[in-house]
Order: sequence, then structure tokens, then C-alpha cells
Amino acid sequence: MRIAVLCSDLGVRIPGDKGASMHLSAITAAFAALGHEVMLIGVAGHGEPPTELAGVHRLLLPHPGRSEGIERERRKLAFTDHLHDVALPELTRFGPELIYERLALFGTAGTRSARRLGVPHVVEVNALLAREEAAWRGLHHTGEATRREVEVLAAADLRVTVSQEWRRAVRDLVGDLATVTVPNGVDAATFRSLPTRGAARADWGLPQTGALAGFVGALRGWHGVEVAIDALARTRRPVELVVAGDGDLRASLAERAVRAGVAERVHWLGHVAHHRVPSLLAALDLALAPYPSRDFAFSPLKLYEYLAAGVPVVASDVGQVHDVLQAAGCGVLVEPGRADALAAGIDRALDGRAGLRRRAAAARHRALVEHAWPRRAADILSALAQLRPQARAHAVEGVRQDALAG
Repeated sequence: MRIAVLCSDLGVRIPGDKGASMHLSAITAAFAALGHEVMLIGVAGHGEPPTELAGVHRLLLPHPGRSEGIERERRKLAFTDHLHDVALPELTRFGPELIYERLALFGTAGTRSARRLGVPHVVEVNALLAREEAAWRGLHHTGEATRREVEVLAAADLRVTVSQEWRRAVRDLVGDLATVTVPNGVDAATFRSLPTRGAARADWGLPQTGALAGFVGALRGWHGVEVAIDALARTRRPVELVVAGDGDLRASLAERAVRAGVAERVHWLGHVAHHRVPSLLAALDLALAPYPSRDFAFSPLKLYEYLAAGVPVVASDVGQVHDVLQAAGCGVLVEPGRADALAAGIDRALDGRAGLRRRAAAARHRALVEHAWPRRAADILSALAQLRPQARAHAVEGVRQDALAG
């Protein structure tokens, strides 16, 4: 079938180094890997699109420029209208049988295009953006953002949430409409081959001896890297921390490490290109996901990548993280936001390192199959195919056959 993947979020560019950009590229490439003809519509980043998108039709519009405050919101509002106007003629020529849209703040382009073309519309929900924007950045047009979000969610044929927490939140907004949960996944090809630990440590200039715990991701407040730094001062076992990522908090986190007396035990690697993440994870004894709050509804890409690298995980006992690590059997769950709890979890993981590593190796093999992006894409299409006939008339037999064939 012909699938148009659309994202009007100005913060999600192709190519881009944010998790959201990698997710958008990955799900697009996964639809193509299942044999479907795919068109990607979104915002252009810097450089050439990822190689996995080589066979995908692309319409990537230039970013209108950075801005702040109310002007930033006005640009987002204008961009989604502009995207629809530019994309509709291209979509008409492409002739999609499905529009798959990543939910975006103020974004209605997918809804409007699907309505004009009379094709099914699936909305992927990684977060409720009006709520998230208001909480983390402040939002002037809260009413308009919420109204549009509800309109898009209510009009879709199927809502795909990345976690059960977001599924419940969507239900609170639009009622008991067709919604499925399909978590994030992993690029199995990138993680299929790993170097030895010694080779990986040499490659990254890390100590050949001693225990290394690591974090991979943007240095943002919701990731809890400060908890990991504070935990270093409380561990019973000698361990060093590897931080792969950059962001607004880099300087304050480095100062925190100095104040805690652990600066010499922290290795700051800065931004790491995604294709090098497997090599970095292979160098670690433990991978950390120290989310600081119980109010957690996300599906962390890093969690599935930790599993695919076969590294034991110490993580906050929150949301989907709890369920995934319980099933994998290769992690230690700790109370979120508490450095003493994280330190105790690190010690416990190092004490039981041999058993955890054996279970992590088994979890790695499962992750490369069960959490691979093509499996996620097939789950989405199968869910669309299984909609009750009375739900929407255009959930046709062709969609069903294509999904099951994938």
C-alpha cells in the first residue's frame, strides 16, 4: 500500500539528532522495509537524510527560523497551514491509501489532508503536546492548542500511543475511540554487531579496568542525570559515570559533579552520533535511566537500545520502564529522584553482575526481534486492519492484507 508519513512539528527535523527525529525516520523506514511505498512529509534538517530513507519519497520543507515566546507559537500555527497547502498537491499525485501522522503542537495538516483525500488517518501520540509545552516551556495559546489536539485525536481512524499512560490520557480527552499502544523500538541492524568491551573502551578512550555506568541522551531536566551524579558520591562499589549527550544542563551538571567531589569519576563525551551508540554501550557494565519523577508516561528509545546492546540496566521504577525491565529480567528498579536509592541499585547490580549480564544477553536477542521497528510498524498496520467495519468505512480489506503480509 502507499503510506504518507507526516509530521509538522518544527522541532522534529530530518535529519536530526533528537530522539523524536530518529523515531520519525525509523517508523518511516520500517513501513518501507515491510514493502510499502512511503512518502515522508516534514521539516528539513541539516545535511542529507539518513541512508535508511533512500527509497522513500520525501517532501521536507525548510524550517521557518527559530523564535521564542508567542512568536514561536505563531510560527507553528502558520507552518502547519503552510505544510498542508504545499503537501496536498504532492499527496494527491502520490495517492496515499493511509496518512500516518505524528501528533504535533497545533498540527492539523494530516487530519485535513486525510479528509480531503478520503483516506484513513492514524495519529501517533508520543505525548499530549499542549500539556507538555505548557509544563516545560509555557504556552500562550493553550486553548487553541488543546482544541486542535482534541480535534485531531477525535477525527482519526486510529490513535497509536507509545505507552499505556498516554493511552489513558487520550481516552480522558476523546473517550473510548479506537486506540492501541505500540511502544518505541530499536534499529536492529545498527545493534546487531557489537565490539568487545575492551575494544569499545579503547575506541572511546575509557579506562580498561573498573566498573563503568553510562547514560545516553539529551541533558534535559526530565532525564535525571543530576541524580546519577549525586549517586556517585554514595555508591559502595567504585564506579565511574559515562555521560553521552549534550544540552542546556551540561555546565550545571559539571558544576554539580565538582561540588559532589566526583568530577574525576565522570566522563563527558558530548553528543554521540547515533550509529556510534552501540559501540559506546558495549563499553559499559551498566546503563542508567534515572528518571526523577513518578509522573512518567513516555516510551524511552534509550531503554530499548540498552536492551539491544545487552547491557544490564539500573532505572527508575516508573511507567513503561517498570514493565519492560520486569519482562527482560536484566535490570534493577529503584525509587525515582533519590540518589541514595540509585546508588544502592548500582551497587546491587554490580554485586550480581554475572547473573545480570547472562540475562541481558538473552534479552538482547529478544530485543533485536521483538522490539525491532518493522515489528512495530506491522503491529500498527494490523491494528488498523482489525478495526470494526462500522468504525470507519474506509478501513478496507486491502489495508488488512497489506498489514498481515508485513
